[in-house]
Amino acid sequence: MAKGPYRGGGKPAGPTRTKAPSTGRPSSKPSQITRDELKHFAFRDRSKEAFLDELDPLLRACFKSGFTRPNEVAGLLNKAGKSTACGQPWTPHLVWGLQRFLFERREKKRAAQAAAPVATASKPAVSSQRAKDPAAEDMTRLLAAIGRARPSR
Repeated sequence: MAKGPYRGGGKPAGPTRTKAPSTGRPSSKPSQITRDELKHFAFRDRSKEAFLDELDPLLRACFKSGFTRPNEVAGLLNKAGKSTACGQPWTPHLVWGLQRFLFERREKKRAAQAAAPVATASKPAVSSQRAKDPAAEDMTRLLAAIGRARPSR
């Protein structure tokens, strides 16, 4: 005797199972962040905005390096020792929420800048911005050491 649902001739032995009616194509979007999951972005004295300010440069670096999928970013954040605001490891679902929060925040900033009246043209304070950037200071010191640039004061 043959084992399995098919016996002789390749026809089903009994009635075939039918799948439950589908509501359409399964959604590739994760569900929304729940109220309970918000603790991963703002916990105790740590505000959501401060937490997003801290993680925004890391996420931008991930995106520039080609890591855009939430499961990849979650793995990188966990390897780097970065945890959620409440100290838990990152999951792809939480990273998806983090990306959504950062995107919404950037869109709000862009909308506010577009709505603000255009000020008179003024030169940006390049020297003060360079002074704030430690990487630029380090590069200036290195270039000064080899005689290519003068150190900024």
